[in-house]
Amino acid sequence: MLIGVVEGFYGFPWDFIDRLSIIFFMCRVGMNLYVYAPKDDPYHRIFWRSPYPQSYVEEFSRLIDASYRNNVVFSYAISSGLDINYSSKTDIDLLIKKLSLFMDLGVRILGVFLDDISPELRGEGFRTLAEAQAKLVNKVYKELSPDKLIFVPTFYWGYEKNYLRELGEILESNIEIVWTGRYVVSPTISLDDIEYFREISGRYPSIWDNYPVNDFFTVRGVVRLHLDYIKGRDPRIMRYTPIYMSNPMNQAEASKIPLYTIARLAKGYVPDEKDLDEAVELIANEEVWGALKLFVRLNRSSVLDPEADYEPTEEDIDRITEMIKELRINLRNKKLFNEISPILTLLENLSSAMKQGRGYSSRRIQSAGLYDPPLSEDSMNKVFGGIVRRIPKWLRSQ
Repeated sequence: MLIGVVEGFYGFPWDFIDRLSIIFFMCRVGMNLYVYAPKDDPYHRIFWRSPYPQSYVEEFSRLIDASYRNNVVFSYAISSGLDINYSSKTDIDLLIKKLSLFMDLGVRILGVFLDDISPELRGEGFRTLAEAQAKLVNKVYKELSPDKLIFVPTFYWGYEKNYLRELGEILESNIEIVWTGRYVVSPTISLDDIEYFREISGRYPSIWDNYPVNDFFTVRGVVRLHLDYIKGRDPRIMRYTPIYMSNPMNQAEASKIPLYTIARLAKGYVPDEKDLDEAVELIANEEVWGALKLFVRLNRSSVLDPEADYEPTEEDIDRITEMIKELRINLRNKKLFNEISPILTLLENLSSAMKQGRGYSSRRIQSAGLYDPPLSEDSMNKVFGGIVRRIPKWLRSQ
């Protein structure tokens, strides 16, 4: 089984150091797959027809080499769905040429991602969108002969039965169909869920788990971390899904905390509090373990469990103040410090307000019991399967 990370979020992509750090981390915790697919890399998505500049190619080569040396499979995915013509020989040839570069660099698992696009059938000679997409992906697979091809369909969540059934019938057996669960960000993924997917499509899905991803905050200018352990996933799904990929946060270092718990899930464990403590001890120096563990408690809420944050009271002011001081002075992981710094400022201001007996207003930086995704209720119902919101007492009491 392949388990790892898909850098598939919107917003600023990770940089080279972030990716290298994640590859080293995955090796340490037993993960074995990194998929390159940042939505805001223009050469991956908007300008997919254009070749990568040489500077990009050199970085890819170094990442592929680092992955190999750390027993991690490096996969490159292209997201050509915004405007590809499914029957255009020119487009298909460009797609294959773009991917062949990565085969030449040593990549053996490729991805074709057709997610987050209009379900428009562009091209001639096809009855349905599923037929057009499946034949395109089959063509890529047959031309390049990768070990596997990861395919993200346009209907990558829920049960679009006719579409999924046709994909399952047409796609080559070594092409994995990716699925996020019943929703885009699924609060739960059960064994029954993937069994029903198999009943429809004839094959088990590869899971793209949209946790701990937080891009639905970050692209709207809101800072919110998801640091809780993975919840709502039946460990038994790991026996059947060929690939399990976590879509992480824009903050690479902070993502390691929940990613550690996902690695534990893959080994058949049900993660809990102690896994968060172990993750902290893995990524930070010992002097700040206590402070960082408290910080994690204040930043655990997510779609999976919006109530998970510890909500502080006046009695917590002194220890939160001390936590902030310790992290600012002693945290050696400077990338992690930069990622959490805005929230430290929020907690500092919140503590000051509490000390003065007044409420505090914060929407652009969320923590300490405030979980309020900047989406409409209709969007939340579609993306999360329900309204997800928590308003803390300290915000209401202002």
